[in-house]
Amino acid sequence: MFPFRVGQGYDVHQLVENRPFWLGGILIPHTHGARGHSDADVVCHVMCDALLGAANMRNIGYHFSDKDPQWKGVDSKLLLAKVLEMIREKGYEVGNVDVTIVLQSPKLNPHIPEMKSCLAAVTQIPEEDISIKATTSEHLGFVGREEGIAAHCVALIYSPNAFPPNKEATTTL
Repeated sequence: MFPFRVGQGYDVHQLVENRPFWLGGILIPHTHGARGHSDADVVCHVMCDALLGAANMRNIGYHFSDKDPQWKGVDSKLLLAKVLEMIREKGYEVGNVDVTIVLQSPKLNPHIPEMKSCLAAVTQIPEEDISIKATTSEHLGFVGREEGIAAHCVALIYSPNAFPPNKEATTTL
């Protein structure tokens, strides 16, 4: 087993009126929210897919089917926490994640620090290892028409057991 593994995730959700807009674990004030079986937090979902992919554990839909009523309306932070448990049980830790959110409006930059803080608490990953960026699609496609939201994520996981402690460094202290 190679000690480093990389996974990528992609997710989209339709935006609909009068639905809470959960993103990166926080509630964003907006007239529209993402439609989905769970709370439809595209950031949590894309992180799940990237982490599961890196660990060769399929995808979020395989583990948390939208046909299963127990996941109806579930807080996606719970799904993300479960994914972290799963990859840690397999012997991996997270090196870092890099998320790109594609959304025409609202502007997300003011919310990114709170998203990072929330996701760091859920995943037990340092905030400096969670990158979140936001961009628009320049009014092109379903995102540009404000019909939906998309997100991409790349995640690096590693096996801590592949790195024995450096005995030389500890004996010279």
